[in-house]
Amino acid sequence: MKNTRNCTSWGKKLAALLLACATLALCACGNLLGGPQDSAEAPASASSSASAATEKQAGGDLFIAMPADTGSLDPLTAADEDLVNLLTLIYEPAVRVNANGQPEPCLIESWEADESGRVYTFKVRQDVFFADGSTPLTAEDIVYSAKQVGALTGAQFDAPVPVEPNPEGTQDPNAQEGTQDPDNPEGTPGADSSTEASSSAETSQTESSDPGAGSTESPTIEIPQTNRYAQYNSLVESIEVVDSATVKLTMTKPGVEALYFMSFPVMNEALHAGGQTVGTGPYRIESFDASTEMVLTANGAWWNGQPNIPTIVARPMTGSTAKLEAVSTSILDFITTDVLYAGKYKIAGKTQVIDYMTNYYDCLLPNLGNSTLGITEVRQAISYAIDRRELISTVLMGHGVPANMPISPDFYAYDSKYNQDEDLKTARALLESAGYRSSMDGTGNALRFTIIVPDDREMSYRIEAAKAIKKQLEGVGIEITVEELNQQEYYDRLQAKNFELALCSFYLDEDPDISFLFNPGGSANYGGVDNAEITAAIDAARNAFTEEAIKTNYSELQRLLTERVPQIGLYYRMNSIVCSELLTGVGSPRQGEVFAQVNEWYYKKS
Repeated sequence: MKNTRNCTSWGKKLAALLLACATLALCACGNLLGGPQDSAEAPASASSSASAATEKQAGGDLFIAMPADTGSLDPLTAADEDLVNLLTLIYEPAVRVNANGQPEPCLIESWEADESGRVYTFKVRQDVFFADGSTPLTAEDIVYSAKQVGALTGAQFDAPVPVEPNPEGTQDPNAQEGTQDPDNPEGTPGADSSTEASSSAETSQTESSDPGAGSTESPTIEIPQTNRYAQYNSLVESIEVVDSATVKLTMTKPGVEALYFMSFPVMNEALHAGGQTVGTGPYRIESFDASTEMVLTANGAWWNGQPNIPTIVARPMTGSTAKLEAVSTSILDFITTDVLYAGKYKIAGKTQVIDYMTNYYDCLLPNLGNSTLGITEVRQAISYAIDRRELISTVLMGHGVPANMPISPDFYAYDSKYNQDEDLKTARALLESAGYRSSMDGTGNALRFTIIVPDDREMSYRIEAAKAIKKQLEGVGIEITVEELNQQEYYDRLQAKNFELALCSFYLDEDPDISFLFNPGGSANYGGVDNAEITAAIDAARNAFTEEAIKTNYSELQRLLTERVPQIGLYYRMNSIVCSELLTGVGSPRQGEVFAQVNEWYYKKS
């Protein structure tokens, strides 16, 4: 990724083009209501993993990349992908979201939701120590880390202070005249005050989760610097310590977003306040010089076994070109990159290339205020006329996964029956039924649209994608003009809804909420979607907290998005790992979590 280049306030403006508070990776871990069904067996599994690791001979040291301008090592504010990945070797999350968008145990070994789906009780894994070797993990560390998250976005997440009832039920002598509620004589919070607080919180959340609100700066095309946890401002009511091994989390609404919130990295207050970068992860920092290298050594006290790779050395690098040259000359053993030509660095007997899915989703956005694009059959026809696999093959050089909606195809609750491939016969039939021609020389009214696209030359594939879509749509009689705009004008046109079709890129976070794309007033609802069925389906998916309900509600949401076509999805982009062929066990990671299974890696360095 080129996040060093773009971690500017471009991201603060484009919560639309790329933020997204929603990985369409919803989740559900085993029985979400009661936590993973096999969580009680986790310690035994970890123990057997550790035993297997000790039987295998230790591998060689691994050299990786880190940003050249690394300053803060705070895992809550890291934005560059190399740094985000690096810090996952040191810090672990309370709840881990796996490659399929499914929450699973990590430092929290099990959880249980009450009948309302709002109150979660988490059990903290025992016999876990921070990498200093003497500080045990407790519930206090989980709550401290959660409140550090809240501090970044101005939220407190404090447990409510119990209100002492007035035994006589009389008017508070200090209360102003006229404030007594006859239906609530004790002055305790009532339904109205709760609703008002919730409404206020919603406003706060909307403002916080749209980093572009009130900004006059230009957008960017990379991961925004806005803290991803801002979206939880209105959702987390409180988090508190029950005892040293138990945490209670209360949400303002039901749903598994509680588990996505709990994916924050866990820190110890004393160590963190003392400026120490110490977590519970598989590695600890042995030495660090931002200008030369960071040396990580295996954490011998790690609860999940001993990694096979004893030492990982991170060297500062600037840009993909430098990283690719470094791995091709064996200066580095492992890098990640977003360049589309990464495949050419696969060299038999030396390097391997492993593609992995990112959270970047590209789509063709129709302006529903346009009288023609407001016709469902026209949008359906455009969607059927686009050959997504051809776009991926010719424009992205294979670095993409087809997607006709902003729900990841590898999301565990994804319903594959709503996949949509090119179907020119259906596209032509839809156009003809709507009274439009279905070929350039056919009969009927001609359809002519303009696609706007930003002219960022470092992301020029999007211009090529728009041109390829133009050619594909001509195959069903639709004339397309591609209009390249500078990024500020492009964003202004989106905001003003002054466009017909727009090629957009969104960064979809781990949280499953996609309301910002489709709900009236959503920060990225540039197309003007206002559909009560879709809004209700999104709410139902967000509020579900059992596996069965999640799958049912997401299937219904996918049906509506496929039939109503408020947005014409194209693909999720893929990045690449380029590494030594001697490195094994890497598997199929996800963006920001490439080291998630590092304990299974083995490096037989020659």
